[in-house]
Amino acid sequence: MADSADAAARTTLSHWLRLLWNLAPPLHLNGEQPFIAAGAIHLPAQIHWQQHAAAAAHAAAHLVYSPRRFDSEGLGTIARALTGLLEDARVEALAVRELPGLARLWRPLHTATPASGADFETLLQRLARALADPAYDDPHVWVRKGRALFFGEAGYALPALHGAGNVRSAAVRLGHDIGQARLQFNAKTYRVAPGYRDDHRWMWPADVLTAAPPPARAPAGDTQDDETVSVTSATVTRHAEWDRLIARLRPDWCGVIEIAAQDVFVSSAAGGDENLIRHTAAQLRGSLRTLLRRQSAARRSEEGEVFDPAALVDWQVARRRHQASEPRVYRAPATRAVRAAVWLLIDQSASTAAAYDSDGHCVLQTATTTASATALALQALGMRCTVAGFHSNGRHAVRMAIVKSFTQPVDETMQARLRGLRPAGSTRLGAALRHAAQRLAAECDEPRWVLLISDGEPHDVDVHDPRYLIDDARHAVMTAARSGVRMACLLPGQGGAGPARRIFGAGAVQTVHGLADVPRALRRLLG
Repeated sequence: MADSADAAARTTLSHWLRLLWNLAPPLHLNGEQPFIAAGAIHLPAQIHWQQHAAAAAHAAAHLVYSPRRFDSEGLGTIARALTGLLEDARVEALAVRELPGLARLWRPLHTATPASGADFETLLQRLARALADPAYDDPHVWVRKGRALFFGEAGYALPALHGAGNVRSAAVRLGHDIGQARLQFNAKTYRVAPGYRDDHRWMWPADVLTAAPPPARAPAGDTQDDETVSVTSATVTRHAEWDRLIARLRPDWCGVIEIAAQDVFVSSAAGGDENLIRHTAAQLRGSLRTLLRRQSAARRSEEGEVFDPAALVDWQVARRRHQASEPRVYRAPATRAVRAAVWLLIDQSASTAAAYDSDGHCVLQTATTTASATALALQALGMRCTVAGFHSNGRHAVRMAIVKSFTQPVDETMQARLRGLRPAGSTRLGAALRHAAQRLAAECDEPRWVLLISDGEPHDVDVHDPRYLIDDARHAVMTAARSGVRMACLLPGQGGAGPARRIFGAGAVQTVHGLADVPRALRRLLG
């Protein structure tokens, strides 16, 4: 009977997880407390539906939203415990944002209060509740600091910690405060609470699951590594997303985190690359001259063949008021130069690291050199442009690094930032396109272009429908066109041509195999 009950519980939980995230991880009822190992979820042997459902959903949230490993170097047992707690809270917040009903499953299991005590393990439980339940207000200054670090200025709906680097940084800062308070911690007897949460063994390599040095002091400058986002300097913008299954926009569905790209000054691989970029930029000027327009603009004149209606109204008003009237009541044609504004958008997702030719060139390398030459040519023609790279890790963490803004010049700093872009994450293309179009619309009312350089294949970790992100990006392109922002795509290599053409249209996609192909491709796109 016990075996049949276990089998029934596993089957029910498996079906439930498939409904939640379309996941089917192996489930085992063989532990004292929940844990994750080799992609399988292990739950306590004694069946309790609420605890098992909460534990299975929590573990599945790690499989969906968490990285596979965390860097343990320099972390002590206190910092590791805090890292686990913050990552638990982060994945639950992302899961609740997507599936709000999970909050009713998890929040009642958090019962810690100020009356529970103020030792370190109890403070961990109080912080866990403060991060899981927006209605809970804990008076302890350390708990309040943890909540402020976790949410930043984004409110309780969106964690401000994006990825392993931010989680680690916050854990080190909170662990330093615990060390200053001289609170004791016994890692050997510590059990994660509430009991539905796993024991975090999946986070660390096996050789560091023993005692480690005390947590490092938080750096004075609170610096971040290349894979993190500075919470204080980032700007989070919410954008809608098109859901093809319900045929409507989901408002404020995606978060685009805009940051300044890092200044990574490294020596260029070869002077010939820079010469090739300058040579290509000179060739690109001819292709980009189509973005220079002369537009007619009416002006008032004392002579002409056509009256200016507004001038006639002003003349009549002045006459009725017995004032001197303006004699310029005719419309005279005039022309002015109109220069387009361009947003160069570089896909830096992990897939762009793949080589596409026998020389070992990858998509991101071609994208950065193309963006460099194009920006140089646009500057020579007096046109404004922004250069930005993007990648994503779920709909709440679409990172956009600004390499060059409209007001910044094309110089060595821009080149260094381009060389510093690294492949990472996924490609939530629709959110990136909407963000670029919104920023362009705010900058000017002149002709506006978004030029994407990408492998053309949208994907993200929290999307399992292969058509979902393609249809969303296509909707973003059509919406931008209605507001006067045109979009086109350059594809290094051959991959992704099918999805890109469905998104942008066949005439707005060109394949390039290197810088030599870019002038021809842009003539076709912009002509």
